[in-house]
Amino acid sequence: MTSALALLESTSALPSGPPAWVWVLLLVACLVATRTDLRSMRIPNWLTLPLFALGVSYWGIQGGLSGVGDALLGALICGGIFIGAYILAGGGAGDAKLMLAMGAWVGSDPAVVLVLGVTFAGFVWSMIMTIKRLGLGAVPITILHGVTMTRLEFRKVLRSGVTTNAAPEPTDQVERPDHWMPYAPAILVGTIASWWYWNTYGAIL
Repeated sequence: MTSALALLESTSALPSGPPAWVWVLLLVACLVATRTDLRSMRIPNWLTLPLFALGVSYWGIQGGLSGVGDALLGALICGGIFIGAYILAGGGAGDAKLMLAMGAWVGSDPAVVLVLGVTFAGFVWSMIMTIKRLGLGAVPITILHGVTMTRLEFRKVLRSGVTTNAAPEPTDQVERPDHWMPYAPAILVGTIASWWYWNTYGAIL
């Protein structure tokens, strides 16, 4: 009797959320995005926009209006910080659209895990790229410069309205600038880590 109760308690404690095939779908999307990002510095709309629409539609079919609402909230949670980065610091619009689409598929609670996992992976990736290009001593300067520039851009937006420093996305093979960092690989790694965390620990909040 005691063992049966323990089994029921452990089963009820398992995290709920999107099925495994949804995570697999997102990993496939991340692999495609990584390939296009590395080749042409862009994540195409033909990948991100249908992915977003299908995510909202799927959860709408599964849960009605509440399902649509949770999908949109997940999209906002995942995409919000990347939209902010695009506006303030000229980050990639494709990255933001990919995260919006992924958030629509996982829903609100897993979206918190996903955005934290991708953000942490992105930070580690940027530090690796900085060390590779400029050496270990450049890491503190790079972090300080990033914080300072974000504050300046935020103040500029507050004073003069929404603007962006993002360059137009190229459409084919291009010469990559020295400071360019493909973010899709970090999204891929962060998604893998988030899937593991969600299945192991469940929601953070």
